Amino acid sequence: MSSINIKINKTTRQVELKIDDRVITEEMSEKITEICTLLFTDSSEFDEENAFNAIFQYIKGYGRILYSQISNMIYAYYNEHTTEEATLALGTMISNIEKIVAFTGMQDFKDKRASIKLSAEKKIYEDTEKALIKIWDHVNLAQTQYSGLKQTDEEYKKKFDNSITPFKDELVKSMNAQLLTMVSIFTALAFLVFGGISSLGSIFANHEIPLLKVIIVGCVWGICILNLVFVFLFCIGKMTGLNFKSNKEPDGNIIQKYPIVWWSNLVILTILAGSLWTYYIRKENIDSSFKTWCNNSPQLAMWGGFGIIISVFIILLMVLVKQTWKKGK
Repeated sequence: MSSINIKINKTTRQVELKIDDRVITEEMSEKITEICTLLFTDSSEFDEENAFNAIFQYIKGYGRILYSQISNMIYAYYNEHTTEEATLALGTMISNIEKIVAFTGMQDFKDKRASIKLSAEKKIYEDTEKALIKIWDHVNLAQTQYSGLKQTDEEYKKKFDNSITPFKDELVKSMNAQLLTMVSIFTALAFLVFGGISSLGSIFANHEIPLLKVIIVGCVWGICILNLVFVFLFCIGKMTGLNFKSNKEPDGNIIQKYPIVWWSNLVILTILAGSLWTYYIRKENIDSSFKTWCNNSPQLAMWGGFGIIISVFIILLMVLVKQTWKKGK
């Protein structure tokens, strides 16, 4: 039971000490506020002896200066007044502190301090004189810090505008250039595609042209349009910095970089070559004996033709696959 009482007493004592410390701190803050208000007095009405006595009584009662409260007073003055008014008031405050320091150097003050017999009171005088210099230094420091770090909304906006304007101009310029590029691309692509479709429609519109000729012309048209689109996209990629390569390796060959173009050309060229050869055979009537042989051996001719076509296609396919997957040395 006694141990519990001891713990309760210790806890109660700690709470009382904390409350006392808080009360003392509040009193010190109030006294510092009164001293600062006194120092803000106009120089023509300022009484340095009265101000010294106020600081002396403060040091005598509390022993140390609450510099944070001085800073709060200065910052509050800046927030509640214009910069010019606050700067003028701080100048008055510093001037008044210097008057107090000058007052401590007067002969009358020195004689009064010398007449004091108690060493404790003499020490308070010395501490007060030291506190004056510290207050003067802290006021100058707080003013410099606030002037250097404080930014009004207008100042912040001005700095932000100055820093963001070059980036904004560059971004707008880049966006305009990209927009013009995109419009140019789609315009040219529209002319290319719709022009190609129109020309292809003209090819198939004439029903008197034999099918073989239509296939040949269509293949030539397909090769031209395919490669024209590829060259167009390649040039656009160079201008815009966009890369539509399938293979990003720097040492890859052109087939590895653009396989879809080569595959498409292979298919169309195969059809074109077969169509041209068939057209030549028919025109020169070279296929008469071939027709006779085909009539005599229809199964062999059919499967032989398929075999030749498939073989040629497989050979070309193997070459293209080999080039596509070939690793650059």
